[in-house]
Amino acid sequence: MAELSPIKYNIGYRQSKYAFAEYPSIKIYKTRTGKSWGNHLLFGDYIKIRDTAIKNGRVLAYSRGTTGWVNVEDLSAERVLEVNFVDIGQGDGCHIVTPDNQQIIVDAGKTDNMARYLTWRFNLYRRKTPLPFGFKVVISHSDMDHYNGFSYVFSNDKIPIDAIYHNCLVERPGTKPLGNVEDGHITGLVRSTQEMLDIITEEKNRKGTRSTYCKTLYKVLKHCPTVPFKGLTATEEYLDGFDNTSKVYDKKNTIKILGPLLSKTNGKDSLKTINNLGKDKNGHSVIMKFTYDKVRILLGGDVNTEFGEILYSHYKKAKKLGELKVDVAKACHHGSNHFHYEFLKKINAAATIISSGDDESYAHPRPDTIGALGKCGYGDKPLVFSTELARSNKEMTYKKLLGVAEMFTKLKELRKERDETTDEVEKGKIKTKILRVNKEINSFITKFGMINVRTDGRRMIIAQKYERESSSGKWDIHEFKYHNTKRRFVLQEH
Repeated sequence: MAELSPIKYNIGYRQSKYAFAEYPSIKIYKTRTGKSWGNHLLFGDYIKIRDTAIKNGRVLAYSRGTTGWVNVEDLSAERVLEVNFVDIGQGDGCHIVTPDNQQIIVDAGKTDNMARYLTWRFNLYRRKTPLPFGFKVVISHSDMDHYNGFSYVFSNDKIPIDAIYHNCLVERPGTKPLGNVEDGHITGLVRSTQEMLDIITEEKNRKGTRSTYCKTLYKVLKHCPTVPFKGLTATEEYLDGFDNTSKVYDKKNTIKILGPLLSKTNGKDSLKTINNLGKDKNGHSVIMKFTYDKVRILLGGDVNTEFGEILYSHYKKAKKLGELKVDVAKACHHGSNHFHYEFLKKINAAATIISSGDDESYAHPRPDTIGALGKCGYGDKPLVFSTELARSNKEMTYKKLLGVAEMFTKLKELRKERDETTDEVEKGKIKTKILRVNKEINSFITKFGMINVRTDGRRMIIAQKYERESSSGKWDIHEFKYHNTKRRFVLQEH
């Protein structure tokens, strides 16, 4: 009997064999010969090989809770880059997994959705020890809908934090919420670990108005007391571990920092202020450009009109406007209409992802912004995705309208019952019930509304769930391939 070639899989823990789903998606079939499928996997999904014996061109495999048969040609040993735009409600939250398993979290929203997603993703429910790998955390700026979700992540001792990166502006109580200001520039920048610790360990900075950011950062010290903090600016060039020499599978693998733009004022490092706390924080968001082989992805925080113009002028003067051009972009500020049009035009993304929520008073994403994103996008049919729209599916709507509130109420009641129970056997039963409810909540919160980007550097998909599962699959998948002549990723139409 024919055996699966070793070039199709990898050897893992205890000699287990695993592979990844091929482009653009594959099926796990119920039998060796039939067309009926049990699950629909995206490009890059992890697959455990149960048996290497090939039967009718298929092998027995397991993935995403399903055991079945996978076509041999649908397997690849090469891992892809994942960029998961998590539906964290109103705010931003992105989880990046590189092909060499580096984990990066860029913002975490305002609530516990990111923590719930990570618990679901890494099955942390009954785990006794921390994960064997850590996470790089990037906080684009100190708005609560970008950082407050980290208070839940930092409180989980199963999630090791390797480093925290930020935009050098640490909001705190007092008359100088972002530090000293001189000649129209903020000079009180926080660059080093010690500078950060000096601020967040001072008790007065964790009390009263504007203390939430310091309180959130302080929480990480409980489980990761030696975690380094680093302030990022465009002069830093690259995120640690992702410089211009970093490669995976012989492919360029970099994260370049395009903002905030550092200045010098009276001999001190500084950032320009326009004398508006909210706009200063948003405008000086950390801007990251991720390059993996031919793919370019931009994460731009909440860059607004004023600082979009500053960024555009800076890169135009330096004759580096090409730095802004990417294939996929996270829309700045949740689809707000406070954007600089020329800045948007130079980004020229083939696909833009908007992260926004229901419970907000801004009507994000704004209709004029959606129109501008399409008009400024690359190709005849540039794509605009929204976590808020992707969440509007049968499963999420049903559970949200009929079950979500009830589940959270039940969770609260069970926790109270657990705390009041002295009998250990009964307490164990209650804990099992709490676990079951949490699993259900985490599952639908993190599955429905997420925008999934997967790429091997020359092929890319962007996927979201269908509102209703069809005979062809459960994913709405948009396929892109790199065009050598156009030097751009081109949408593949079928």
